[in-house]
Amino acid sequence: MLDYTLTINGVNFTSMVERDSYQTDTVPIYTERITTMDGVDHVALLRNKSTLTFEFNPQTTAQTKTACDALLSQPCTVYFFNIQSNAYETAEMTIDGQSAQYLSRCLSRGLHWNQMQSITLTEL
Repeated sequence: MLDYTLTINGVNFTSMVERDSYQTDTVPIYTERITTMDGVDHVALLRNKSTLTFEFNPQTTAQTKTACDALLSQPCTVYFFNIQSNAYETAEMTIDGQSAQYLSRCLSRGLHWNQMQSITLTEL
């Protein structure tokens, strides 16, 4: 069983997240290719970009408000367990547009909770 901690803008989301839906991905977004004097090419990875995708467990009204407030405060400071690097990371992330619209509707409609398919945060 995966042991993880997920904190977004200071709010602990660990108990709110469906454990089987927790996924991370890390992709290189900037590399540099260097050719040394002997003609050998070397590639140096200079920056990765992480994404975090998860589903929520069913939430109470209070939990929904807390989750929406934290996720809609852009950008989000996210402390999470990155499965690819097998380490905890802190990153500035933003929520995808479709999820943000859904969370905004939750807030405007009196916080009635419906299970979301998934929510994705992407590192800036």
